[in-house]
Amino acid sequence: MKRLHPIILTLLFSFSLWGGDALSGIISAQSAVLMDYETGRILYEKDGNVPIPPASMAKVMTLYLTYDAIREGRLEKERIITIDEVGSSFSRPPRSSLMLLEEGQEVSVLGLMEGLAIASGNDAAYALADLIGPGVDAFVDKMNRKAEELGLRETCFVDPDGWSEYNLVTAEEYALLARHYIQDYPEALVELHSVPYLVYPLPDNMPEDRSFRIKVPRKKNNTNKLLGSYEGIDGLKTGYIDESGFNFSATARRQDTRLISVIMGIRRESYFQGLLRRAEESASLLDYGFDNYKSEELAEPVLPELRVWMGSETDLVPIVPEGAAALLREGELCSVYSMVSLEQQITAPVLSDDIIGSIRYYIGSVLLDEVPVHAGRNIPEGNFFQKLRDRVLQKWMEWQE
Repeated sequence: MKRLHPIILTLLFSFSLWGGDALSGIISAQSAVLMDYETGRILYEKDGNVPIPPASMAKVMTLYLTYDAIREGRLEKERIITIDEVGSSFSRPPRSSLMLLEEGQEVSVLGLMEGLAIASGNDAAYALADLIGPGVDAFVDKMNRKAEELGLRETCFVDPDGWSEYNLVTAEEYALLARHYIQDYPEALVELHSVPYLVYPLPDNMPEDRSFRIKVPRKKNNTNKLLGSYEGIDGLKTGYIDESGFNFSATARRQDTRLISVIMGIRRESYFQGLLRRAEESASLLDYGFDNYKSEELAEPVLPELRVWMGSETDLVPIVPEGAAALLREGELCSVYSMVSLEQQITAPVLSDDIIGSIRYYIGSVLLDEVPVHAGRNIPEGNFFQKLRDRVLQKWMEWQE
């Protein structure tokens, strides 16, 4: 494809990024971001780089580190934990969202993860943090190291549940966190974030030799109000504290397109209005993405004929067996450009499915897709005279340099 002048390309890219006229007057949140999950490209942004307390959305990082510990073999989902004072709901401040953990209860690690993701339990956050840290302070250090590892430069955590207003994250960085989390642990959407409710505590959680204040199981609905009402929704996390208002990160998938939306800093007169408004604005943001961006096939550039050394044949034309595609807005296809990278020295024997390069497609500085370039046919080693010819030719070329 022809490349556009960088200035024209930048203008086209900027127009696509800020072309969310359909959202004008709809997004009242202080900060908002819509991200294409596949590429990480920002499709819409409103003050996406303003640090805001994430509230309970911080719990996704706590879950992230829990999954890390499981993957690394330091923890098992089936492990039974006896709740102590640190993880007890009675140790959390008034107005905390709770799973209703109590000292002496026995809960599996997966059960704590469910309580954290579904009921947004601050108690579950502390129970997991104390276990994995070990100790809450050590766990918070791990949260911040993980943020740094993911490139979240404006993100700071001071607790595992998001209770403090001193936790800070930008909408853009939170979308990036959500993207990494889903990429690394897609099972989290199925076993945690799309589950509509949690019932706790159950008889198995309460040993018979102990007396508990909370005896009757209680149903805790998932705080994600879009579950079951918005097509394709399967995550992610909500949050509220007075200092930031109502926050909501959502993700939905339709066919091969997954979007991640982040809404932060919604202010409303009543708590109920805030809950409703953050769900409405998240749905509007996702609607904007699904309505205005479609998957487009990307044209394959013409590939040059390549020289093959020491083979029975001297030339091959590489092929691209997999087509490229990207989520684009109408009119953006002309802004996409490709960069071809091919091996400079190809030596026989060559197999048809050997990868000898790649094609990367960009819009602005955003990588949209990358596809491999294959040799396309078999070329065996040449005979003695063919190899001798190529050695002489290579020596002559070296001498010419």
